[in-house]
Amino acid sequence: MALKKEKKLKRLGSVLVGFLLFTSIACTGEPPKIGVVNVIRVINESNEGKKANAEVNDLVKARQAALKSKAETLEKLKKSLEREPSKAKKDEFNKAAAAYQKLVAAADGEVKKKAADLRKVVLEHIRKVLETIGQEEKFVLIITNENVAYSQKSIDITDIVIKKYNEVQGAK
Repeated sequence: MALKKEKKLKRLGSVLVGFLLFTSIACTGEPPKIGVVNVIRVINESNEGKKANAEVNDLVKARQAALKSKAETLEKLKKSLEREPSKAKKDEFNKAAAAYQKLVAAADGEVKKKAADLRKVVLEHIRKVLETIGQEEKFVLIITNENVAYSQKSIDITDIVIKKYNEVQGAK
């Protein structure tokens, strides 16, 4: 049932895009200007995106360093348990392993939250840049390459977006 609704919505979206393009051609007499942008590339190649990625990488390294000593302690406990198995050492190892897993999960959650927060900010800035480019360059439609099965390279505006994004962020 949900699949049918999804197909109907996709078909309706295609019809609406087609209608917009048709009316644009009819009103202006020239073909509509359409752009495709690779948002992932904008994030990875723009100055602000690089800063965000570096910030996440620094956090990952810091959390890994903090967990390293705990992992070494856990490894020592494991070797000790192998040399001298006892109920007390097994309990100590299990307790330390559970604590380590909690720390790993917390660090992973922190990294994921930080990455999502930074990505949200960068994507909002990119959206504003796309709006500006769309208005200034009189685009009828700008879509991301994730939503496109095929497009000609001539309508890829990723380089323009990266340049404009760097200019906008540099001016702040």
